Amino acid sequence: MRFLFRANKVDLSQDPLSGTDDELVAPAWRSVKLERQAHAASLWAMLRRLPSTARYLFGLAWQVSPSMTLLVVGANVVSGLAAGISVYSTTSVLRELITEGPTAARLVAALPALAVVVAALAVQRGLTILGGYGSQVIGAGLERLAERRVVDAALHVELSAYDESSWFDSLELAYQSGVAHVDGAFDRLATALGSLAGLLATAGTVALLDPLLLPALVLSVLPDAYAALHVARLLYTSMRRTSTLRRRRWLSTRMARDDSPAAEIRAYQAQPWLLADLDRIAGLLVAEETRLAQVQARTRAIGRALGGVGLGAAYVLLGVFLATGRVPLAVAGGALIAIQVGRARLEDVILSVNRIYEEGLYVNEYQRFLDDAHTRTRPTTAVTAPVAPSRYRVENLSFRYPGAERDSLHEVSLEFTAGQVIALVGENGSGKSTLAKLIAGLYRPSGGRILWDGVDIATADPDSVFDRVALVMQDPIHFPTSLADNIRLGRRDRTDTQDTALRAAAAAAGADEVAAQLPRGWETLLSRQFVHGTRLSGGQEQRLAIARALYREGDLLIADEPTANLDAKAEAAVYQSLAHLAQGRTCVMITHRMASVRTADRIYVLDHGRLAESGTHHELMELGGIYHTLYTIQAASYQDAPTPAKQGSTRSPSV
Repeated sequence: MRFLFRANKVDLSQDPLSGTDDELVAPAWRSVKLERQAHAASLWAMLRRLPSTARYLFGLAWQVSPSMTLLVVGANVVSGLAAGISVYSTTSVLRELITEGPTAARLVAALPALAVVVAALAVQRGLTILGGYGSQVIGAGLERLAERRVVDAALHVELSAYDESSWFDSLELAYQSGVAHVDGAFDRLATALGSLAGLLATAGTVALLDPLLLPALVLSVLPDAYAALHVARLLYTSMRRTSTLRRRRWLSTRMARDDSPAAEIRAYQAQPWLLADLDRIAGLLVAEETRLAQVQARTRAIGRALGGVGLGAAYVLLGVFLATGRVPLAVAGGALIAIQVGRARLEDVILSVNRIYEEGLYVNEYQRFLDDAHTRTRPTTAVTAPVAPSRYRVENLSFRYPGAERDSLHEVSLEFTAGQVIALVGENGSGKSTLAKLIAGLYRPSGGRILWDGVDIATADPDSVFDRVALVMQDPIHFPTSLADNIRLGRRDRTDTQDTALRAAAAAAGADEVAAQLPRGWETLLSRQFVHGTRLSGGQEQRLAIARALYREGDLLIADEPTANLDAKAEAAVYQSLAHLAQGRTCVMITHRMASVRTADRIYVLDHGRLAESGTHHELMELGGIYHTLYTIQAASYQDAPTPAKQGSTRSPSV
């Protein structure tokens, strides 16, 4: 039978996503290797994973509610057995009714079996309702648990994971498909157990009537079953092959739904391009879905045709048995009903297994994501990062981003002490921000060490490292909650019942002025997507970020281009707040504004990932190297060359 379906095999080289010179289907957007592996995987190899998938689903359901899990499984199994018993009792009723004798006597003789049929059907219906209730309760809990695990994993993986495109594909498949299918897969699994119990009971009835009818029953359904499983695999393969396209579509539509790019899209009249981009993506997806529908239709047609032949063979066999006297008419009538019901039960089992298989493919993707996230998560250790380190030392530090061809940092060594203000300067791409994140423990080095008081922070418990760090970024995040809560998140476990520390941090950063300007003060929601919400200006966001860093009271402050998008007045206010924040703390500042680093205790100049110069402002100016060049270029832009007064211009009289 397999060769008939092989004739329907898809040639990936001829699909709509191949052979086109488009960035949407370039290797950067698709993993051809994963696509071919998914399509080439053996169907039976996938089926062998069903038991492990079932164990995993039962494990998740048990965590949600052990009692409800037992209720769902028990109700479905007993309901299936009750349905099988009703079939057996129905054949007994027919046997009594078809035998010779007075009608009244035959009816009386059939009453016990008829009572069993009624009772079995009543039990089946009642347990079906009970099982449905349990499945609904378990399903809600499973979806919540599955979603939380994905989010938890995404929040705790190494920061470097977000520098890999494959990570985003895996995350999307796990969240968009895996989470959505976990509760459905468990429901299908419980249904399959009930159908299997009913099938076994019905198969027992068929075997009791005549054992030779049993293989005929199986053969009548097997082609349909194989076709259904093959169709599910085709759907899964297509889903994996188009995952990046769907992510690209989501990103493009998000630009139309988000307020951040709305102004520039209109100013640059980018609407036609955005719509054309969506049309290109949609065209590829529609072509792929059309191809998939054609292949699935052919596969189902083959299965139905072969299944019809098998069912016809079963009826012919039953007719032969009746003609040859192997079975009497009463038994033949019961066998006919048992075959019909048994075939329906077998189809239910196949359908349930097919749905489990289909849902299980996404559950397996979900499992793979969690396993991958676990390997990307820094383990906790007994080593604790020192509190208030007095000395920070970087030794021969190198770092390469995943998939990069060269190091972003190469054998960088530097040292500074507590309370110093350190400035990292250099051109774009020189490695400044990467170095700062490494010093803060956000990245782990590819080579070399970062020592806090002699402790290699790569070996320390990550939470103990992050606990010592306060971060102010160029584009700080603000959470969709109140202004006050956005500051409290700097140290959410801090005891500050009267908000004394919060208001002090806000006053030092100038964020109290921000609160005074907002319609609801400290309780203003920082999101315009909700009623009474608002959006802060760039300067207000930076003040809020500095207040959050002050509230955190970290030993090490990282300020990465905190004023890049601000006007001169806002920049001056932010630097005044940063100066307050840096008091008594070690500060690592990254900036292109050379005037703001003149007072730094030590300036490190990076060039193409290497440490090129170091010293104070005056030492580096005397050196006449990269720093001198950068500083001179910026300083020149603030110096006005003397120009002759234009004719007709006047000078205001001095007062």
